[in-house]
Amino acid sequence: MNQIWETAYSLAPIWAQHTAISLWGYLWKSERLGGRFSEYVDDFRSRDKWDSEQMEAYLTRQLRQVVLRAFYSVPYYREQWANLGVATVDLERMELQQLAELPVTPKAAVRDRPWDFVDPATPRRFLHRYLTSGSTGTPVTLFCTNDGHRRFVAAREARSFGWANTSIRQSRSMIGGRLVVPKAASNPPFHRYNLAERQIYFSAFHISPKNMPYYAAALNRYRPMILTGYAYSHFALAQMMLADGCRLDYEPDALILSSEKLTREMKETIQEAFHARAFEEYGAVENCMLATECHEGRLHVSPDFGIVEIVDERGRNVPPGVAGRILCTSLLNEAQPLIRYEIGDLGTWDSEPCPCGRNHLPVLKEIVGRLEDVVVGPDGRRLVRFHGIFVGLPNVTEGQVVQSSLKDFAVRLVVREGFGLRGEQVIRQRFTERLGDARQIGCE
Repeated sequence: MNQIWETAYSLAPIWAQHTAISLWGYLWKSERLGGRFSEYVDDFRSRDKWDSEQMEAYLTRQLRQVVLRAFYSVPYYREQWANLGVATVDLERMELQQLAELPVTPKAAVRDRPWDFVDPATPRRFLHRYLTSGSTGTPVTLFCTNDGHRRFVAAREARSFGWANTSIRQSRSMIGGRLVVPKAASNPPFHRYNLAERQIYFSAFHISPKNMPYYAAALNRYRPMILTGYAYSHFALAQMMLADGCRLDYEPDALILSSEKLTREMKETIQEAFHARAFEEYGAVENCMLATECHEGRLHVSPDFGIVEIVDERGRNVPPGVAGRILCTSLLNEAQPLIRYEIGDLGTWDSEPCPCGRNHLPVLKEIVGRLEDVVVGPDGRRLVRFHGIFVGLPNVTEGQVVQSSLKDFAVRLVVREGFGLRGEQVIRQRFTERLGDARQIGCE
């Protein structure tokens, strides 16, 4: 949503907001689930049945195609690899273990030069633009085509949703970062309904003990079969429901939750409140990796989505049980390939095979770096993913929110030349939209 759309949406009556969300949902559904989507789902499901040798042979072929395309067509890699003396013949014969011989792609490079990672031959009108969460206030710009997007969602349909015995085509709810309810101090309802996808989209910025009954009532009214979105927001809502003795009057298929690590306590609380199991999903807006929880509770990486390495400070692969930096090589995004991209998290491989039998899909034992700090509002609401106050401000390179009391906050910024009063006003406005009545110590 651009700024004009957001302003018009925020001023519209609620019925018009429902309509706008549904129209947006219709376009979104066509982009993600149209075209060859079903074919891509079948492909991922068929690879679920492979053994390790079949997967390795497939990944080797895919990797060679990706690195050759990057070398020939992507300005950043053509420049970097040519300077290192990488030759076409090296890439044509590359084996999976030789991927580690290529340099790491730092996140800062993609943030500062996003178009240098895009094939210039790709017409810009076919590209969709996304921003990462930017947990330090420095979002990265990503691009993909409709077909690329369908591949990403097809993998989730086959693995994340499929392993939970449900489908993205089912009715669902979402607690995410969009400001579907424009003002933090507004009255209920705290959701908007996307008729095109049978999706109820909840505000992540109004979850509080006072507002909790409205969330539960909306779930009971629409009865979505899949609950998706921020893990911590669902956990917070579940805690409030249990404390108030509130329960759902139906049983969803499952919850598929992301953005924060799902701990055992969180899973148990969510199960009790929502009468359904929560499955963890780990991915990124960069769409260069996907990890999905199986019924045994293990988190499997999908290497046919993106090849994952866990490396030490020198870029060398670490053995299972040893924590290291997560690097990802995307296999599905032809528009903007990322090779050995440092996603910013730490992880550990599990040495034990999973009883589910999917031994060709490696298991992550632990992920470090996704437990985000929680901002607590004056009315008890708890918010994660507070990065939205910095998104779209090109002169903000880093940002941090420091909370000293329920109403006192400091916003610390690292800015480029050109950041001025207008940028500060935007941050203050966004702060108020998400938290309501809060005193800000100021932008430092």
